Amino acid sequence: MREKLNKLISIAIENSNLDDKDFSKLNGKVILIDLKNTNTDIYFLVENNCISIIENADVEPNLILEGTPIGFINYTNNFGNEHNIKISGDASLAESFSKLAEKTNIDWESIIAEYMNDDVAFYSSKIFEYVKTRREEVGSSIERNIKEYLKDETDIIPTKEEITNYVSDVDKVRQKLDLLTAKLNKIKSK
Repeated sequence: MREKLNKLISIAIENSNLDDKDFSKLNGKVILIDLKNTNTDIYFLVENNCISIIENADVEPNLILEGTPIGFINYTNNFGNEHNIKISGDASLAESFSKLAEKTNIDWESIIAEYMNDDVAFYSSKIFEYVKTRREEVGSSIERNIKEYLKDETDIIPTKEEITNYVSDVDKVRQKLDLLTAKLNKIKSK
């Protein structure tokens, strides 16, 4: 069944407005969609400019989208703020996957329903809609995560107190330099 579904995905991608550069960052990567509170993990392998559903990944996924089915549905349909979709892994992959999904115009629900049960088809279509329609949210989430990482996990960005202390030290050095310059000018004038 997975082979038939992958063939349909391949045909859909061939008929979409995609080119090699759309796949460049994703080729060779594994993407996991983890539906919490269910036994459903959907693994995708992007290889040779094609996306395939694989049974299980032997390697750690490069990108993970996780949340409950209800969370994905709530998020997709803008029902409040109780969606709690977590995106983890390589940030640039999330953006590339989002752009790829946006450019791919596929009726996933009907394809999946033909080969799987209706529940899997429904949830799968909602996930693809989520990725496609929420590109900006993915982007802002990535931006927020990067800012949080840079602020909390590294010492790259100084705190406000460190900046204030630095400016104060520069002012003190400038005052001492001005004082030394004035003394030197006084000595020269004698």
